[in-house]
Amino acid sequence: MTAFGPYAGTEVVEFTAALDAGIFGIYGETGAGKTTIFDGISFALFGQSSGAERSAEDMICHHAHATDITKVELVFDLGNERYVVQRVPKQQRAALRGSGTTTEPHQAYLFRATGMPLAEIAGDNLGDVVAEKQVNKVDPEIEALLGYNAAQFRQIVLLPQGDFRKILTAPSDERSPILKRLFDVQMYERFADRIKRDAADLYRQINDDRVRRDTHLGNLSEEQLADEIGSMGEEVSSLETTVKAETETLVQCQKALSAGEGLAEKFEARGAAETEKATLESASEVVEETKSRLAKARAAQIVLVAESAMRAAGEEAGAAQTRHATAKVSLSSAQSALSVAQEALNRTEQQKDNRDAAHAKVLELERFEKTLGQSRTLLADLEAAKLATKSAVEKQATAERNRTNAEQTLTTLRNLQKEQPAHVRTLQEAGNVLAAVEREAEALGRYETAKSRRGLQAGEVDRLQTEYERRSAHLEVCKTALERAEQDLTEIQALHVARKLLPAEPCPACGSLDHPNPAIGDPERRGRHDQFEQASRELRSAERDEIEAKTALAAARSSLTERQTELDALDRPERDRQSLDPVLAEARDRRIALEADARFVDLESKIATAETAAGETTSHYEHARQEVSEARDAETRAQTSYDTLLRDVPENWRQGGALASALSAAVSAQGELVAAHETAINGEKAAAVALSAAEQGEMSAVADVDRTAQAFTNAQAEFTERLGTAGLDEAGLKVAKADVAQSDALEEQINSFNERVAANKAQLERLANEIGDRSPPDVEALTAAKESAQSKLETSQQTHTRLQRDLEAKLETQRKVEALSARITTLEAEYGPVGGLADLVNGNNERKVRLPDFAIAAMFDEVLVAANQRLAPMTGGRYQLLRPEDAVGGRQKRGLDIAVFDANTEKSRPTKTLSGGEGFQASLALALGLSDVVQQNSGGIKLDAIFIDEGFGTLDEDTLNTALETLYELTNDKRSVGLISHTEQVKSMITGGFDIEVTPSGSHIHTRRSAA
Repeated sequence: MTAFGPYAGTEVVEFTAALDAGIFGIYGETGAGKTTIFDGISFALFGQSSGAERSAEDMICHHAHATDITKVELVFDLGNERYVVQRVPKQQRAALRGSGTTTEPHQAYLFRATGMPLAEIAGDNLGDVVAEKQVNKVDPEIEALLGYNAAQFRQIVLLPQGDFRKILTAPSDERSPILKRLFDVQMYERFADRIKRDAADLYRQINDDRVRRDTHLGNLSEEQLADEIGSMGEEVSSLETTVKAETETLVQCQKALSAGEGLAEKFEARGAAETEKATLESASEVVEETKSRLAKARAAQIVLVAESAMRAAGEEAGAAQTRHATAKVSLSSAQSALSVAQEALNRTEQQKDNRDAAHAKVLELERFEKTLGQSRTLLADLEAAKLATKSAVEKQATAERNRTNAEQTLTTLRNLQKEQPAHVRTLQEAGNVLAAVEREAEALGRYETAKSRRGLQAGEVDRLQTEYERRSAHLEVCKTALERAEQDLTEIQALHVARKLLPAEPCPACGSLDHPNPAIGDPERRGRHDQFEQASRELRSAERDEIEAKTALAAARSSLTERQTELDALDRPERDRQSLDPVLAEARDRRIALEADARFVDLESKIATAETAAGETTSHYEHARQEVSEARDAETRAQTSYDTLLRDVPENWRQGGALASALSAAVSAQGELVAAHETAINGEKAAAVALSAAEQGEMSAVADVDRTAQAFTNAQAEFTERLGTAGLDEAGLKVAKADVAQSDALEEQINSFNERVAANKAQLERLANEIGDRSPPDVEALTAAKESAQSKLETSQQTHTRLQRDLEAKLETQRKVEALSARITTLEAEYGPVGGLADLVNGNNERKVRLPDFAIAAMFDEVLVAANQRLAPMTGGRYQLLRPEDAVGGRQKRGLDIAVFDANTEKSRPTKTLSGGEGFQASLALALGLSDVVQQNSGGIKLDAIFIDEGFGTLDEDTLNTALETLYELTNDKRSVGLISHTEQVKSMITGGFDIEVTPSGSHIHTRRSAA
């Protein structure tokens, strides 16, 4: 075992010698870790502790170093085969890199080591792999080899002697919990609870469906509902025949009314057509005048083209005169400009010497500028050399600082390396504390959630109760409104019938000739049927809402019961949220603060990097010193080259830009002289070209004047000719121009008038043929007949609709009731056997015994039989254990009490009358009996060793001697016995085995040497 329970290091327990001795002890103080040895065996085989009360995570040692991994390895023999099982529980361990932690998953390994000596089984030499790493593969292999599960193994190997002593002496009400813990009847408890829940679910469904069915039926039975549906069906069929006959009558009346209305419309149309004819005849003179205006406008369109051409020719002739005058002015200006340009050219020819002197000055200054340009390159080299020297000096200083900083960083990291183990341990402890508090917080969260859900469901029940009461009240309001609307509708129908009553004629409703008290009032009130329809719809909606609310309330109450059951099943937390949250926050903050400490992250890598950096910075410093010396030599060479180049340049032109200013002025002066001469040459050339162009332009303008004058004369002759051809003078043309733009509109007016005349004539002829010799119809009489037939049909249809709707509602109710009845029958058939079984296993039987208690009693009887086979040899056949029978209600019933039958007295007596040694023998027989029964029932391998946990501390010397003699007798059955005790008396009598030493750094196991 490594870092397991109280064992901080690796502890090896070699059982071979102890088992060969037959009987041995495991001794140590309370809490030293005696039972932890068997926790290790049970955990290695099954991943559970020996008492199933501690989780695997609880087995992690808190004394161990943070980097140690909790691990258990067990070597065991089955017949001639040898196996090795190794298991690692889920745990938090220090990360391989950095200062954080990581989760190590639960892992298991199984090896076959047959033929390998124990001394050779170590490290990676564990045998051939059977199954590895995945727990769900290793566990089935181990269980198949042993033939036991974890619970059975605990019952067979580690005998809780103290519990069986309590069974002998405890009162009946305290004996049952002990037996439940020993026999593990959870399977029966779960079965009984599940059957009970299933039966309750079915019973609740049956009750809910009955409530829904009764709600749909109201005060009726299913037979009464069927009778009502049959009666309503006959009434609906009779009304359908009446509606069909009245519909045919209404169709005939509608046809007669439609024909009369059509003939009346034709008489009206003929009168309107005759009126329009007179209107058209009176407008014929205006139309003739419009035709004359249109003819003149068409003639004027031909003349307007020639007039427009004449006007354009006149405008072009005037423009030609203007262009000729402009050309003569331009010619005079060009002649003057040429004379001025020739004078300017003569003046610049006289300044040739000045231009040559300015050119020589520029050449000299450019030579000096070139020399200064070359010196600037050398000056830049000199400045660069100075900067290089300065940079080299700064680099040397920086390299020296870097070397000092690197040495300080390396020293700091090496100090942190010494602090790292303590930091890792602190971090792991904080993680363990946080995990425990988080588990408590999760349990509190589940409890608060269940409590909140129960509270919310209680509020929902209250809300649904209020909603159900509101909907029930609304249903009563809707019923009253429907009754009132139905009464109003009946009165309106009576008024319609009364209006049609005539003296000495039969009543259309009852056929009587006497009408002593006809209904009176306003028969034209509209909307009564709509109000009745609306009230009917609202009533049906209210009925559905009331049923839904009732059903929802019943379901909510059932859910509230379930929520309360869920809450009752949870343990009440020891601390509330207000007390626990600060503790949880403090644990998380401490864990986060420790994990956030980045100083230890990749510390080894940081140290290696720092060592490298320290060496590199020292090298950089030596290199920087060499660079300073070389830079100063280069600066001296650059200064000498610069001074040599500038010897020929006057001192006053070396600095401040004086040379550049003088050169710029000389270049400017030379440029001005050259530019003035070139400008004069170009000016003279441009003036000569402009004069030639002006002369050519004046000649072209004269030709344009002659051409445009002739064109204007021709256009005037064309206009006069066309005006005569059109038969118009200039005054008539002016009047006709106004109608040219409207000629299309005038033509449209004439065509429209002609079309109206033709259409009016055709309409009068058609109407004369259609009317013939018929007279105008009486439309009012036809309308009255149609309305009367329609009123009768509406009354019958309304009655039919109401009855049909009521019938459909009844049929829908019948379908729902039949479906619910069928479902209730099915559920009742299903509930029968389930409910009976639920009653049987939950104590509602003749013996009033629940299934788990019955299972305990049956297993207890089996254990007593096996225990008596052990007890008889121990006591020389004197004692046997039994369960006494009690008379209850005239029946013999056996409870969980134990009595002992004494063969010497041939009587039974309570087990508490046994002496100390006899009681130990009886309790040991019970423990061995349980082990024998479990092995026999499971079919597993017989184990050659058992361990008895405590039970010796309260025995006197004589009783202890008797107990040890009994245990020695067990070794004769080739079975080794290990005793777990902390008493000195047992330790002095059984010297072989193991001692467990408790130290501040954890417990340690030492092998004892037998006195023999």
